[in-house]
Amino acid sequence: MGNLENLSPWLRDDYVLDMRANRSVRALSVLLSGALLAVACGGNTDDADIIADAETADLIAPTTAVSETTAAPESTAAAVVEEDTGEGVEDDALDADAERALFIEEITLVLRDWQAAGDLPAVSLSVHMPDGEPINIALGVADLQTDVPVTTEDYFRIGSITKPMTAAIVLQLVDEGLIELDATVESYLPGWLEGYEYADEITIRQLLNHTNGLVEYALSPSFYALAGQRSDVAITPEEIREWLARQQPLFAPGTEYQYETGGFLTLGDVIELVTGNSAAAEMRARIFEPAGAENIYLTPEEFPPTPVVNGYGRAEMYLAGTVLVGREDTDGLTILDEPVIDLLGQPQEVLQSAGWTGGGNEAQLESVAAIMGAMFDGTILSDEQIAEMTAPTLDVNYGLGIDSSEIDGVRVYSHGGGVPGFRSQGNYLPDFDISWAVSTNLIPLPEGASVNDLRNALNPVLVAAAG
Repeated sequence: MGNLENLSPWLRDDYVLDMRANRSVRALSVLLSGALLAVACGGNTDDADIIADAETADLIAPTTAVSETTAAPESTAAAVVEEDTGEGVEDDALDADAERALFIEEITLVLRDWQAAGDLPAVSLSVHMPDGEPINIALGVADLQTDVPVTTEDYFRIGSITKPMTAAIVLQLVDEGLIELDATVESYLPGWLEGYEYADEITIRQLLNHTNGLVEYALSPSFYALAGQRSDVAITPEEIREWLARQQPLFAPGTEYQYETGGFLTLGDVIELVTGNSAAAEMRARIFEPAGAENIYLTPEEFPPTPVVNGYGRAEMYLAGTVLVGREDTDGLTILDEPVIDLLGQPQEVLQSAGWTGGGNEAQLESVAAIMGAMFDGTILSDEQIAEMTAPTLDVNYGLGIDSSEIDGVRVYSHGGGVPGFRSQGNYLPDFDISWAVSTNLIPLPEGASVNDLRNALNPVLVAAAG
């Protein structure tokens, strides 16, 4: 990606998205030609492109219904205070409630402006301030055809925000003596990349910080072709590694940085090997439960009680969801006068298995924000583990499964997530103990409505409120 490492991480997020979008368009051209050839030859391309899980892939129409769900005002607490301490404190509590209501209104306006800028079907945001209940806001519709309002209890696919959770588990296992960061992957999983040039050199650390030189399978036309032949059958990490082993290395391990997902799938297998438990069980016990995050699930081992909201693809994702898979667009849905396709209107088995410990979580946003905070406030990781996780890699700000940047003078730990139909972002501001997470059901995001645009508008509001 050229001089990607010289960009600030937030700018790099958008740069990665733009580059991936451009590459996807070029790849799609190749795939579409292949699809036509396959049709002529009696082949089947199926849902080849829906398996992509980029780190940072970036509608409600103005007349659609809006649902705003926020944490309830602390009126009950105010009443209790009135009984115990008298009238003066009641006035203070009422002032606090009014101040909180204004703060929520300000956040809602920021979110609404972002939604309107991209004509986004649904957005869900959760903000955790250092004191008080979480603030949860949902705007828009979960389904463009039925206009069912989205709620804060709806589930979204958060994609690669799963990666820092996997990294946190690995760091815990390092402290427990079950994993060594600089040990080779081969020492844990013999034959993990059979026939690959650097199979016996790549280390656990290099999987975590993306310096392993592996190709990003989620962006490869040949992998799409492989997965597209069985879009209704789950794909395993072993199958993905078999594909990776046949690819040429991008560089010698440890010499460069290139974001990819196969390394984090492999870490899932290492976690299972050294603990004897499923990755989903370890993630729930080590990450979800300590964070009090009840509404998040690592697919394909577990699934939410209700499906995620409908996810929509525009631009190259529209082409992938129609021409590439041979699907006729009979819905006629548009966003910003461009056609969009409901990417959940096709088999989901590959999509819900290809990400796994590199991008498979489905969640309510309150759980995501809770986890982003708990990983860095001392609940899940120690100060030493956080320092290890956030230390820069080579000359980029990405550490071990997390990006650590200073944005307008504010330190931010963050990770994006992009899968077909969804674009998400998780953030923690360590100097203010603020965490927030957002997701929307459209990808790629239109110009002027990137997650960075939301961050630029929202972070100053949160920092000011925190004092």
